[in-house]
Amino acid sequence: MKLQIIGNGAFGTFLTELLAPVFELDKSADSVILAVPVSAYDSLASGHRDRHLINVCSVQKPSTEMVLRYTPNVTSLHPLFGARTPADKRNSILTNVVPKDSEFTRQEAEFLELFSKVSTIKQTDPSGNLFTPDSHDQLMAKTHVAAVVAARQMKVFIDRASDVPDEYIPNSFRLMRDFVNTLDDMPHGTIESIMANPYF
Repeated sequence: MKLQIIGNGAFGTFLTELLAPVFELDKSADSVILAVPVSAYDSLASGHRDRHLINVCSVQKPSTEMVLRYTPNVTSLHPLFGARTPADKRNSILTNVVPKDSEFTRQEAEFLELFSKVSTIKQTDPSGNLFTPDSHDQLMAKTHVAAVVAARQMKVFIDRASDVPDEYIPNSFRLMRDFVNTLDDMPHGTIESIMANPYF
């Protein structure tokens, strides 16, 4: 299957490396992953309305609504992993956007089958209901958004102790510092998208 990945930031680059062995990466592909911040979704969807658009944004409701203004051919999938995530811990949440035509249904099924070679795809929430963009964002507000907000707050304490030699730092503080350092792995666009969650 041919696939285009739009976005050459940290996550787009990572997806390119991860998916190259599974997909034929081609700029003329009918299926396009939008690996960009939520602020870029509207203009990209407008310019690619004739294609199968794959939304991998950290916030699903606003990004999916933007894309659906231009095309019904949308697959909304949130990869819950990054470059440092072990292969056996890669999970993605598929949100329920009903396809409207048979060609799109075939494209989506083929994409999901191939993508499942690099990530487990979760389609139901902890209650057993199908994920929707809305239920995804509610869950992520409790987890994803909370982690970013907590790390930002803890960074104040980490920065304040930057002059303390490592041998004087208790393990509890080291753990906190390691958690705060996970923000360094998140590109600005990812943090922007996480913080656009309507339930925050």
